[in-house]
Amino acid sequence: MKHIFCRLIIAMLAIIPTISMAQAEKACLVEKCPDPSAPVTRFSETAYARQLHARDNDPVITAMVSAINTDTLRSTLRYLQNRGSRFLMRDDNKELTTSLMNKFLSYGYTDVKLDSFYLAIPNWNGLSDSAWQYNVVCTLAGNSAPGEIYVVGGHYDSFCQPDPMNNAPGVNDNGTAVAATCEIARVMKLLNYRPEATIQFTLFGAEELGLFGSRAAAYQARLSGTDIRYMLNLDMISNNPSDSAAVKVYQYIGFEWAGLAAAAATERYTDLSVVFPPNHTNSGSDSFPYWAYGFPSAYFEEIFFSPNWHIPSDTLGNCNIPYLKKVTGGALATLAEQQALPYPQSLWAESSKEKITLHWMPTGNDFVRGFNIYRSETAGTGFQKINAAPVADSIFHDVPGTLNKQYYYVISTVNNDQAESPYSNEVYGARFNFCDSLLVLANMKGNKTTPDSVLAFYKAVLDTIPYKWIDINAVQKVNLSVLSRYRSILWMSNSLEFESPTEEMVFGTYQFVQNGGNLLFAGLSPSHFWINGSFNYPLYIPENTIIHNLFKIDSVDRKTQSMLFRANAVAPGYDTLRIDSLKYMDKNFPGQLYTIDVFSPDPAATVVYRFDSKFDSTTSFGKMKHRPVGIEYLGTDHKSILLSFPLYYLDTTDAHDFMHFVMTKKFGYPVGIPGVDLTEPFAMQVFPNPVQDACNITFTLDHPGRVRLTLVSLMGQTVSTWLDRKLERGTHRLHFSTAGMKPGMYEVLLQQGHETAVRKIVHLD
Repeated sequence: MKHIFCRLIIAMLAIIPTISMAQAEKACLVEKCPDPSAPVTRFSETAYARQLHARDNDPVITAMVSAINTDTLRSTLRYLQNRGSRFLMRDDNKELTTSLMNKFLSYGYTDVKLDSFYLAIPNWNGLSDSAWQYNVVCTLAGNSAPGEIYVVGGHYDSFCQPDPMNNAPGVNDNGTAVAATCEIARVMKLLNYRPEATIQFTLFGAEELGLFGSRAAAYQARLSGTDIRYMLNLDMISNNPSDSAAVKVYQYIGFEWAGLAAAAATERYTDLSVVFPPNHTNSGSDSFPYWAYGFPSAYFEEIFFSPNWHIPSDTLGNCNIPYLKKVTGGALATLAEQQALPYPQSLWAESSKEKITLHWMPTGNDFVRGFNIYRSETAGTGFQKINAAPVADSIFHDVPGTLNKQYYYVISTVNNDQAESPYSNEVYGARFNFCDSLLVLANMKGNKTTPDSVLAFYKAVLDTIPYKWIDINAVQKVNLSVLSRYRSILWMSNSLEFESPTEEMVFGTYQFVQNGGNLLFAGLSPSHFWINGSFNYPLYIPENTIIHNLFKIDSVDRKTQSMLFRANAVAPGYDTLRIDSLKYMDKNFPGQLYTIDVFSPDPAATVVYRFDSKFDSTTSFGKMKHRPVGIEYLGTDHKSILLSFPLYYLDTTDAHDFMHFVMTKKFGYPVGIPGVDLTEPFAMQVFPNPVQDACNITFTLDHPGRVRLTLVSLMGQTVSTWLDRKLERGTHRLHFSTAGMKPGMYEVLLQQGHETAVRKIVHLD
């Protein structure tokens, strides 16, 4: 999926900083030693495992796994142990990496190199060392998709207390990754295996003091646009004194499938079962930088964390070599399975009025025949295939029959043997039809609903503007089925405490503006509303974040004590917005608000309001004076306005005039009743409209079934149920009395199964 709408900002890793020894010792301990009491999830319990399609094991993969040799693994570990230490500050660091490079060359590989990177570490314990460090990279070129890269490996350096320079055997941590990686490379070359995509066997340097080798490699891959499809990390994979038939695989947020795929292959081709630890952001090993730079990653680790970690007893005698062979087999099978039937990656959906378009990452893999497309009306279940033959492209257009209805999609890979992969990540979309005017989304904390006093305020402010009100809280959510109906959305919060929107609502809002919807946000702390997590101010807003794409702002700042008593208009047509003198956030400051975000817009946006304070700008209460607190973006793609304060605290007349100005002049609110869209189900018509004493309703059913026809207020309350019974296929004409109804605007809802049609009516005295 394109992460243009992601709220999560992952700070890009600072590459090769200067560190002190105290920092280095701390870095050695970062999240590598897990909590043994933390709960785990078994692979067999996952939905991914339950949806696996039955198929025979690949004889080529089976042969390679069988060819893994315990004697070869043991020999590599003995060689590493005999060196005494592989600490990165030793003078023989390059000699070590050259010997590892020669090992790959001895297997018959020709594309083997040392990737050097500069590590600015001060002298350690008075000893000098070259600042250059090295990653060892051996490449097995892909047959049909050489530009698609699969990385497997782990770090070769070691660390030990109290003497890492001379007595750090580091056999389990992490000689086992060196042995396993070399053995996978040896077996593939021995059996003349030709992967479809390129495999890079990588041994990383300088892991123990801060993941420096993998940071450098991942950063360079992202900088150069390298197409890394998978990074499989191995770290400490031989401690198992009780011969448990289990291994841990760490998953990473957003790429859980990578860990699931590793588990599936391991359980198919070895007798190991896989468990998943709860830490989905594990920063203690070389998979972390790859994940942080946006590459799918997974991480193998022994089932029992070694008690010999970082002490001189981390030797060959404390390693379970038969267990190491099995874990190595699981890693090899994972790589080979992804060549024979790669997981479908990066599915995302694009909604429009005409269709829902699915996009995913293409592949040049000759084993792939195409992709199957599945659709459901329910998240997580009930998927039905909607393509007749595997789709060879990386795009698919779906035209479901119902407008304003959210559909869910997954895809699978199909190879030339007709085998089918597990489902991809799930996405959703809807056919947009802006048939209603304004949706008000009130973000409430917990399970609360909006107080009557607040509802009365907004009713007065939105006078004559038809609207639908929804309280967003822990129970009530909205999706594209709702958002796709409305031309404009007022998304607001009246408090510093609010229910953050779900990813589904955030993505739905992004799809809403992509289809030309108008968005107004008015509430406290929009930065925290749209960006989850803790951060400091001033906050730079990258272009690929949701708040930037919705409102076109470059940065946000905040001073908690600064007091706003009005927002001064600085753009044509806007008027001053005054805080109601009877309202306040702190009783000691009536008619004033605090903790107000201020913005710096990018060139596409315009400042419309600036912070005004009763206090001088040299004081803590007035230091945000004259800073922007309101901006507008009136683009060809969408229109949006952002206010960093709630309308509720404003003078009622000011808020009323502001909303009507925005709706009529900025968002182009239409006058009158929207016309009938005959592409919508039922082709329903209501006449006359406006209505006085009675109305006539006609509609057409494509199939017989139970039909419900209701009259509801714009607040969503049912006023009357006119019809609730089974009707036959065909056109129906009905007549209903409206005598005694209060004047105002209502909605007529016609429902049959999952299909819904809505018409607005105006009732006159």
